[in-house]
Amino acid sequence: MKNFFKLSLIILVGTLFSTAAIAQQQQQQMPPQPEPLSPEEVTDEQLEMVSNVTKAGQGIQEEADTKMREVVADVDMEFQRFQQIMMAQQNPQMAGQLDLSEEEQQTLQQIQPQLMQISQETQQKYIAKIQEEGLTIQKFQQITQAIQAHPEVAERFEEINAEEDEGDGDDGDDG
Repeated sequence: MKNFFKLSLIILVGTLFSTAAIAQQQQQQMPPQPEPLSPEEVTDEQLEMVSNVTKAGQGIQEEADTKMREVVADVDMEFQRFQQIMMAQQNPQMAGQLDLSEEEQQTLQQIQPQLMQISQETQQKYIAKIQEEGLTIQKFQQITQAIQAHPEVAERFEEINAEEDEGDGDDGDDG
């Protein structure tokens, strides 16, 4: 379960940077995203670096989630409803099924600047952690893409996470 969470966080972070890269490409006409590395090109040391970013990313994401929940609560919107709306906006097939009231639209417009600020701060924290690990954003993206594209790389990544979790010593009790 922990490994699934870490792998899904990697995918989330990769998506976060992909979305940011697409937005930047549209603004600056940057070159396309790098190709994922082949399994042979990904070292265990690089997977450890990504694992460290992922572990830090859990805390960064939890902090962002808390801030978003507070923003949504401040405008008296149910967080579950907010999540439904956000998911529908990202999935065109769901958008037609969503009955969005005028009040909800106004509320979303009202909180959008705060949510964007949280998103930008979160992205900056991820970038700082990636750089702190000694990776470039491009290399990080290539490694996360390789984890997603190659089952053998994903397996090595999960093994490294399992070894690091055993070495942590403080993961014995979740409650």
